[in-house]
This record gives sequence, C-alpha cells and structure tokens, in this order.
Amino acid sequence: MSIDSAAQTLDTSVRTLQRELDRAGTDFRGLASAARVQRATELLRHTNGSITRVSAELGYSSPANFARAFRKATGNGPREFRSNMSR
Repeated sequence: MSIDSAAQTLDTSVRTLQRELDRAGTDFRGLASAARVQRATELLRHTNGSITRVSAELGYSSPANFARAFRKATGNGPREFRSNMSR
C-alpha cells in the first residue's frame, strides 16, 4: 500500500491526494495504519493463522514489528487480543 498507488487508483496526483487528506484532517500514513490494524483484527478474529502469518500478510518485516504496532494501536498484543476474544 503506497500513496503513489492510491493516487493512481484515484486518478489524481500524489500532491492533490495529500492536500485533500490534509483538508480532511488526516494523512496517508494514518489511514494506511488504521486499515492495517482493522485488517489485523479481522484476521485475528476470523482465522487461526499464526501471528507470523498475519504479520507477513499485512506486510510487516517481522512478527515483532507487527506486535509492537498492534499493541500501540489497540493496547493489546495480538496474542492478548485473541485471548480476550475467547473470554
């Protein structure tokens, strides 16, 4: 997921997309991060895939980086998230 590919898909320039996102009070990095976290929660809820597999599917360079980002966004690590779902 890159701003270049998003701009191309929307048939606009990167700069125009950046301006529009700024006007909306957000940026591409924030939107991309939110989308990754949302997809991660879906995968953790609805699949039995390993944390390593989920992190690779989302494009993280390592499971540790995925776990750190997930914890920062949700307050729980991926394993904790799955454990809390079963309660």
